[in-house]
Amino acid sequence: MKRIYCTPEDLTRIRIGAPLGAMAETMLASRVVQRTDAPLFDGWRSQVRGAIPDDFGVLADIVPGVDHFVDLITPTRAARTMSAGIEALHLVSRDELRLEVECTIRQRSETGRPLPAWARKLSDRDGGARREFAVAIESFHSVAFAGRWAHVQSYLEVAAERMARTMATEGVERLFADLRPFARWRSPILEVLTPTGCHDEYLDGRGLIIIPSVFAWPGPLLLKSTVDKDAPMTLVVPVLRDIADFATAWGPRATNEALTALLGRTRAAALQVIAEGCTTTELARRLGVSAATASEHASILREAGLIESWRHRNAMRHQATTLGIALLDGDLDSGVRIA
Repeated sequence: MKRIYCTPEDLTRIRIGAPLGAMAETMLASRVVQRTDAPLFDGWRSQVRGAIPDDFGVLADIVPGVDHFVDLITPTRAARTMSAGIEALHLVSRDELRLEVECTIRQRSETGRPLPAWARKLSDRDGGARREFAVAIESFHSVAFAGRWAHVQSYLEVAAERMARTMATEGVERLFADLRPFARWRSPILEVLTPTGCHDEYLDGRGLIIIPSVFAWPGPLLLKSTVDKDAPMTLVVPVLRDIADFATAWGPRATNEALTALLGRTRAAALQVIAEGCTTTELARRLGVSAATASEHASILREAGLIESWRHRNAMRHQATTLGIALLDGDLDSGVRIA
């Protein structure tokens, strides 16, 4: 348990943050798949374990199921899609990574489970360990979410909006009440049932950002920046309470035969890939087609209003529109005609 002491001024600086993003949520999912004490995820875990990528050990070294992990969530959580998360990871300063690694080394020295030697090189100048981690987490993301990331992201965005509305209309104490059973408000202390440690935290005017998560388990995570001591703390809270919540978050089956019949198998697959965010080059690689063919598929989907595209640096990036996500989720009653 962590006890977060809140002054009246601190309570005015609590806010709801945007969902963590694909990379951070995938890191948390990798912890859950390694555990055995989360019955809510039994069905999902069974499926995922049957398709674990060969390089999953790379991810497990940095994000174990039952020990302290290297916090790559704090410096990359603004990235919504997996490709954006990987780009953000490569942009994290070496000093910040070094501090995160050193913090994890200290924490794990207390548990007798040291951080593997290769993982200590995340901040090395050559970036080799960082690239190795990026490949491993991208592989696991594809298995863990099986094409459903866009739906999960939308679910979390709705959850965050609901929490923000509760705080705005009913106050912060009502928001805290809704965090039960994972947290309990006993003014002036927010008691948080975190998985590790038992100590006191003082906001000291820094503020607290509360973020809902599907894979925060078995309890909330309290994250702090290692480079900016004045930055707000981040409290990542589980948004799921039962299997019905999980079914809603997970959404419909990834295989949508009606959509395949409407768009064709390759173009439907292209829409699925784009829903997770990608560049034209990444789309071509995932589909196993040339860049020119991938660009043609993206152009047709864009003209139909299913995706939107923009140029970022030297690459063309794509993401699904609200209509595109609705079609992926099986809502074909919109009356839209696709040429």
